[in-house]
Amino acid sequence: MAQILLLIVLGATFLLPRASFAQTNAPHNWHSPSEVVKKIKKKFEAVQTYGADFTIKTVENKKEKTMKGHCLYKRPGKIRYNFSDPEGDEIVSDGKTLYIYIKKLNAVGKQDLNIDKKNSSGPIFTANSPDGLNRLFKKYHYKFDIIEQPRIVFEKDDTKYFVLDLDQRERIGGFEKMKLYVDSESYIIKRAIAMDGRGKETTISFSSINFEEEIEDGIFNFHISGNAKIVNNPLVSEN
Repeated sequence: MAQILLLIVLGATFLLPRASFAQTNAPHNWHSPSEVVKKIKKKFEAVQTYGADFTIKTVENKKEKTMKGHCLYKRPGKIRYNFSDPEGDEIVSDGKTLYIYIKKLNAVGKQDLNIDKKNSSGPIFTANSPDGLNRLFKKYHYKFDIIEQPRIVFEKDDTKYFVLDLDQRERIGGFEKMKLYVDSESYIIKRAIAMDGRGKETTISFSSINFEEEIEDGIFNFHISGNAKIVNNPLVSEN
């Protein structure tokens, strides 16, 4: 479920919400982490819809697993992820309820996006995401990974990226460290790498992003099969 949560966070927003930043003095360049985030947020404010291809790769104990598919977004907070590998899996939300369908298990996770569990400082998710995402990301320190920003990072990719390192303030489980790659021209998060305390690494990347895609509201409705097992609120604990 951790990979799914990261996918939702990045894919549904393409931005970082308000958060606590470990500021760096960078006399070599006028950019700072907070300035980059402001531009990311300004970019997202103008986005009404998008479509994109996504890839999720996990590495654990030298074993690799890759998932792929196409995602759709429509403001406010409507998402659909159709997986081609594993074929048939889906993540769908109308902005109020999130459904996670695992075909091989014939099971559906049904997540209330406004749920507020005991001992939490606020809603885990909301229809428009800011409250839940603010709570999530304020658990991390932010800084540039190295002084040189932006820079070319990947082979066969001439794009220059701002690279942000995220470090969990308190070790409470889940992803302890993350690295975000922000396109320095468009200010879109194109890739994220997340590591947990057991050494598991999850990489999520987006490509073929189309901000002009026309998307009907009905595509974000999810219909549960009559014989599918339903698991309520799988992304939060009861405590």
